[in-house]
Amino acid sequence: MRAHLLVHGNVQGVNYRWIVQEAAKSLGVRGWVRNLDDGKVEILCESDTEKAYRDFLKRIEIKDKLRHVERIEILEFSKKAEPEFKYFAIEY
Repeated sequence: MRAHLLVHGNVQGVNYRWIVQEAAKSLGVRGWVRNLDDGKVEILCESDTEKAYRDFLKRIEIKDKLRHVERIEILEFSKKAEPEFKYFAIEY
């Protein structure tokens, strides 16, 4: 399955992309994460199971002193997407 996500909130300049990458790697999620000029973070992710995808969403929905995810917007979602990525990367 594949999802294209936009993360809204205080998510830039606070190591959020690194946290997203670590969560993805630990769950076997592949794709990429990058900052956008408008302050949001964009994620394209794919996983082999729905459980891995849902666990990934839970881990990246952070609300602590530095990082505060207001919401995760799902732009696209497909359960039948062909795998495209081999690993998860931070894009610049």
